[in-house]
Amino acid sequence: MSYQGHCNCESIRITLPEQPDKSCVCHCDCCKRSGGGAFSVNYFVSEDEMTVDDPNAKLKVYEDKKSVTGNAVERHFCSACGSPVYTKSPIAAGKVFLKAALFDTVTPPAAERFLTKQYEWVTLEQSTVKL
Repeated sequence: MSYQGHCNCESIRITLPEQPDKSCVCHCDCCKRSGGGAFSVNYFVSEDEMTVDDPNAKLKVYEDKKSVTGNAVERHFCSACGSPVYTKSPIAAGKVFLKAALFDTVTPPAAERFLTKQYEWVTLEQSTVKL
């Protein structure tokens, strides 16, 4: 059964053949800023296995030149609601970092990246932050 997600305004819909078996948490500053959270949860998938339905041409690209690696990455987002959709990096040709939050159910993370940028109050075991 296919795995489907969408941005907040539902202008952009993403379909994968199935739900990935693992996700990855990214703590880099750019992912935190683009997603507005303490970290970003991503699926690392082949670009050709992902179907992007964007009938109103709302998908836009920001070229982020401030990545930790020094490579310019493409941050694809919905221009109507601002939802991050996926990121492409030149070091991972043919792959994308698809934002797991687009989907109603998210596979638990199996890895974390850029731990040196992790906020000290965030741990992988936390499911929520109590305010």
